[in-house]
Amino acid sequence: MISSDGSQGGDGDFYSVVSVNGFLEEKKVYGVDPIQSFSLGLKLIAQLTEDKRLGDDTDPIEGISWRIAVVEI
Repeated sequence: MISSDGSQGGDGDFYSVVSVNGFLEEKKVYGVDPIQSFSLGLKLIAQLTEDKRLGDDTDPIEGISWRIAVVEI
């Protein structure tokens, strides 16, 4: 899960909050604006889950596409 509401922290940097079940909980990812912090948060999720993406035969496939769902909570 990644959330970004335009909050600022640190030296005026913006942040998104990233949680990935089994990997990390509510880690703040900072950027110079809300879009960059969100983008860096997505990159972190991609890195953490890279070896967990499965192909048709359930073997991890490097670089396989994966779906992102946007939901309002």
